[in-house]
Amino acid sequence: MPDETHSGHRGRLRERYARGGAEGFLDHQFLELLLTYAIPRRDTNEIAHALLERFSSLEGVFGAEIAQLMLVEGIGESTAVFLRMQGDLFRRLLLRRASDARGNVRLNTPAAAAKYAAALFALHTYESVAVVCLNAKMIVSSSEPLQRGTLNEALIYPRNVAETALLRRAHGILLVHNHPSGDPSPSKEDAETTEAVRTALESVGVRLFDHMIVGGSNVYSFSAHAVIDTRGDGTAAFALEEFQARRSQPQPPLLKKVMESY
Repeated sequence: MPDETHSGHRGRLRERYARGGAEGFLDHQFLELLLTYAIPRRDTNEIAHALLERFSSLEGVFGAEIAQLMLVEGIGESTAVFLRMQGDLFRRLLLRRASDARGNVRLNTPAAAAKYAAALFALHTYESVAVVCLNAKMIVSSSEPLQRGTLNEALIYPRNVAETALLRRAHGILLVHNHPSGDPSPSKEDAETTEAVRTALESVGVRLFDHMIVGGSNVYSFSAHAVIDTRGDGTAAFALEEFQARRSQPQPPLLKKVMESY
């Protein structure tokens, strides 16, 4: 396809977006338009389709690692970085929603902490671990990535968690990790890790407020012993058994409130 044909098609895509925004675009069309700003002289329609075929969805594309993106023909390092930045920007905007007028994020309930945790791990395709440090007013002072693992495993070392909490002078912490499968159900190892981390933190005078496992929009809270649905106001939760039954046989969950303070 000649360059002038590319130019005309790109121009029409951009004019269409300027007139009506993204609502009228299919996923591949929106991705095609986005790629025109990273790939100056190539048909981005074909590349957009290849990306969606490989990663299944826009979420998959924007959550993919740079090295994974570069496996798609037509995607160089600069374009891969450009696409990865879209996912990082999305996460940052989600986290900003948790801030008050002063820019502070207060996580004093399982519901509030679950929404923050879900935003922190939005679009993550690998199992990762983070330590969210809180001050005495339950305001986030820092969020520290601690470990990055594979598609289904990330090791948590209690000593590293304690060292991070001490370094950041945390009053207490939230330990957060994700299950890329989308199922936040805790394993026996997750429960054992929670107690090991709690013991390590107590030895240095720091409190473990919660250990949260993120599975998409659903987050398991060890403190509340419940799976919290972070969509909407984030106050809907159900016992683990109810959540697992709902996954195998869709049915209305028994709702509980998780707004009580820690």
